[in-house]
Amino acid sequence: MENHTTASHDCSKTPEAMITGNENTITFTGACTNIAVMGNQNKLIVASTAKLSVTGNENTIDVDAIGSLGATGNKNTVSWKKPLSGDKPGVRNTGKDNKITRSK
Repeated sequence: MENHTTASHDCSKTPEAMITGNENTITFTGACTNIAVMGNQNKLIVASTAKLSVTGNENTIDVDAIGSLGATGNKNTVSWKKPLSGDKPGVRNTGKDNKITRSK
């Protein structure tokens, strides 16, 4: 993926995505199965994903519906509205200074 790009990704056509670029703004529509964020300083808006993995740094990610989240990168901000099942998504946060919150 390139840097400094604004794009959209239709998960109904391609349910998995890997973000390797930096400083991009990407909107995900449909239901994703897996989104991996390896780049830095990206802004993502996600309709739904079963799995979100964030190994990059300083990303801002807003998710409407999420199944599980793994954050090993640092200084990421992830907000989610609702879990795909249960009371909350499964969260594994081993990075430093990540902010993972439920939004309204």
